[in-house]
Amino acid sequence: MKFVYDTNCLIQYPHLLELEGEKIVPLAVLRELDKLKIGNNDIAYRARQAIRKLKKLNNIIFDFEFDNDGYIHTDDLIIECAQKHNATVVSGDYVVQLKAKSRNLDVFDDFDIQSEDDYKGYIELKLTDEEIADFYQSLNENKYNLLVNQYVILRNQENEVIDTLRWNGESFVFAHHKGVNTTMFGKFKPLDAYQVCALDSLSNNQMTMLKGKAGSGKSLIAINYAWSQIEKGKYDKLVIFTNPVNTRNSARIGFYPGTRTEKLLETNVGLMLSSKFGDLMTVEMFISQGKIELLPFADIRGWDSTGKRAIVYFSEAQNLDIELMRLGISRCGDDSLVIIDGDYYSQVDSDQYAGLNNGMRRVSEVFRGQEFYGEVYLPNVYRSKMADRAQLL
Repeated sequence: MKFVYDTNCLIQYPHLLELEGEKIVPLAVLRELDKLKIGNNDIAYRARQAIRKLKKLNNIIFDFEFDNDGYIHTDDLIIECAQKHNATVVSGDYVVQLKAKSRNLDVFDDFDIQSEDDYKGYIELKLTDEEIADFYQSLNENKYNLLVNQYVILRNQENEVIDTLRWNGESFVFAHHKGVNTTMFGKFKPLDAYQVCALDSLSNNQMTMLKGKAGSGKSLIAINYAWSQIEKGKYDKLVIFTNPVNTRNSARIGFYPGTRTEKLLETNVGLMLSSKFGDLMTVEMFISQGKIELLPFADIRGWDSTGKRAIVYFSEAQNLDIELMRLGISRCGDDSLVIIDGDYYSQVDSDQYAGLNNGMRRVSEVFRGQEFYGEVYLPNVYRSKMADRAQLL
């Protein structure tokens, strides 16, 4: 098999360079990657990642005949290159796909292969009844090479979820979390298998990262679980680390008056807590009781959770670079539970926290597979139909 790659594909799906066969990249695509790699945004990060992958490959051809130098559209050169080599076009660009098909070229458009950078904390398997029975008979065999604390979501041939299990390093154990119950919030039940994984990770790991789009339930799950543990007396307080960054492209309205806590309550962390606890007065009451503590990253150096029996919650953690994330985690002692939530795919509010420098992304790379760490991506938006549809904007 021969494959010609589009710039779009190399940026969004660089793991497709692992397809078995001869890889061909037109010079025009290299020029685009070279232009895109400059900067600290996510596109620049992905362009650099693609270039690194290209460097590591042996069976790759850079076709210098197909160079636009700014005069011919890159899409057309990709098609011409594929025709010359009688190769399959690998592209996530629908227009490129249409152009390729109009020339009777094969198009590869199966983008369900998961890359290392897209680690979700679980895999999903669609199995036959016979395969499911075989899976249950060999729960101590790691046939799918899962990392420690990685989940498997089993589906039948009708794509219905039939079970959720976690690999603990020795065997698969069942993740049947039914939810949590608190006096403050009442009963919280997981809405899907992904939220089951999230609650199971919080219950079994000292450190859990929850990723997902706005409205997917990250903070709702984190707050409900944390408060259930505080009400049970397992922990004494909820400490929230926050880096109050202005929402991307929004206008600044100046400095807020008041104490440090009063200022923080006027930022996104205060709004989040008010929405979860019902109103700001309730949040202020728990702060005065010492059950909630807000700490900006600007003031956490020297702070130590040891002895405080605290749940440490990194809110909106996509707005942290590697250095801030390292500083925050190093503040957490053995008697603390750590929850990190955010969305480094689409909710980073400053370029200085994007791409290779993103703290959440680096935590995932460094901690996944550790016996005390779990990570779950929440793909479904439950806030409202409007919120779900807004992801398409």
